[in-house]
Amino acid sequence: MLQTGEIIIIAILALVVLGPTRLPDMARKIGKWTAELRQAAREITAGLEAEVADIKEVGRELKSPLDEVKKPFTEIRDDVKGMSGQRFRWTGPKPVSGPTPEDAMRDLEQMEAEVEADPTDEETPEADSEQT
Repeated sequence: MLQTGEIIIIAILALVVLGPTRLPDMARKIGKWTAELRQAAREITAGLEAEVADIKEVGRELKSPLDEVKKPFTEIRDDVKGMSGQRFRWTGPKPVSGPTPEDAMRDLEQMEAEVEADPTDEETPEADSEQT
């Protein structure tokens, strides 16, 4: 921007070059040109803002279906993230009794003993179906 001293020097030079009769006419013309330039700048700015608003509206219209498509995936992701901190815990009743490994081994030994004690080597129907 011009400082006050520079403006005064330009005004004195204009007065000397143009003279006192042409200086007011030139000042009016310069004022009109300045007003026209400002008006043109305002119109260009308003036009650009309108175009940008249209582009933003189109962007919003395109984004809404995309958000609808993303929504189920986002919900699934959030559910998975929420479950990652939790361990699966049994919420049912605690068993009062049940077979222990020792019980299972004892049952297995008993079944083997029964097979060895049975002298008949007859094939059972289950064995026949396995062979075919």
